[in-house]
Amino acid sequence: MKRSTFWGKEDIIGLSLFHSIHGPQLRAIVSAYESLDAFCQFGLSKPLFHTSVTDIITEIRDIGKRHLKLHEDRGIIIHSFDSEEYPSNLLHIEYPPSLLYVKGRLNNKIAIGIVGTRTPTLYGQRVGEYFSETLAHNGVCIVSGLAPGIDTIVHKSVVRNNGLTYAVIASGHEQISPRNARELSEEILDSGGAIISEYSMNVKAKPLFFPRRNRIISGLSTSVLIVESGQKGGSMITARFAFDQNRDVFVIPGSIFSPMSEGNHQLLLKDKGMIATNPHELLLHSKRDIKIQPARHECNVDEHAILQLLGSEPIHIDEIVTQAMITRTRVLSSLLILECRSIVKQMPGMNFIRLTNEFTLSKKT
Repeated sequence: MKRSTFWGKEDIIGLSLFHSIHGPQLRAIVSAYESLDAFCQFGLSKPLFHTSVTDIITEIRDIGKRHLKLHEDRGIIIHSFDSEEYPSNLLHIEYPPSLLYVKGRLNNKIAIGIVGTRTPTLYGQRVGEYFSETLAHNGVCIVSGLAPGIDTIVHKSVVRNNGLTYAVIASGHEQISPRNARELSEEILDSGGAIISEYSMNVKAKPLFFPRRNRIISGLSTSVLIVESGQKGGSMITARFAFDQNRDVFVIPGSIFSPMSEGNHQLLLKDKGMIATNPHELLLHSKRDIKIQPARHECNVDEHAILQLLGSEPIHIDEIVTQAMITRTRVLSSLLILECRSIVKQMPGMNFIRLTNEFTLSKKT
C-alpha cells in the first residue's frame, strides 16, 4: 500500500506506539480510515483520561513527531509501510514490517541475499567472497545479516570492492553488537550502503528477533543464495522464507563430508533450491548483463612458478619453496606482491591459496 489517504508518517508511528498496534492490524486501520482524525473519531475506543477526541489525536501525533525527531537526530530515517520510500519487494511479502528504521540510503538496484553459517569452512569463505565480489562488480546490491561468518565475509567483500550492500539487523541501531559488527556497519554506511531494522534504536536483540530479521533479508531480495548451512540455523530459516515468498533460492553444493553443507544438500534434495556453481548464473537469471571479465594477470617468472603450484587447497610456505626451487626470500617477496594484487591469499599457519585462474607469464619477462 502506498499513500492514497491523509495519514502522515507521524500519525502511523504515533498510533503504533500509542496502542501497540502493528502489522496487519495497523495496515487494516490505515486502509479503512482516510486519516488519523477519522480513526480516532469513529474507530478508537476512547480512554477515560482523555477529555476529547482532539486530545487523543494531538497526543498520538506528538508521540509520532517525538519518535521521528529522536531517530532523525541520530541519522536514522523511519519509513512507514505506506510511504514511497518503502521497498516495494518487501511490501508484498506476508507480514512486512510496519516501520523500517534505516541508516544510509535505499535504492532501486536489483538485490540478492547471500547468507550462510557463522562457522564457515575455508571453502565457504572463498565462495562467499567470490560470489559477492562478482555480483557487486555487476551492479547488484547484496543483502545479508551482519552476523559473524558468511554474512560478515560477504559485507566486507562488497565494501572492499566498492559495491553496495544492505545489512539487516535484529536490534535497534544503537544496540548493534559486538564491536566488530558496529565497525563493519560504519564501513557499510561509508560505502553508500544501508543498515536496516524494524526496531527503534534502543531495542536490544532477542533470540526471537533473528528469524524475524531473516524474512526481511529475503523480502528485500529478488533471489537468495545459501553459501553454507547445517540442517538447522538462520540460513535454513531464510531459505524457507525465500521459498514461501516466491524468491529464487540458489544453493552452493558442498562436500558430502562437511556438516556445514548438510542444509544445502537437503534443500537440493527437496527441490527447494537451484544449484549454483558460478555467480554468472545468478546474473543471467536476474537478466543482468555480465561485465567483461578483466584481462589475465601478468606475472614474472617467480610469480608464475608459484601460482602454478597453488590452488584452492592451502599449501605451506616450506612446500612452495621446495617445489618451486626458489629461495625462501624470493618466494616470500613474490607472495607478498601477489597478495597485494588479490591473486593469492595467506591462510593461518603460513599456508597460501590461489584466488584466480586468470594469470599468465608476462611477455616482458
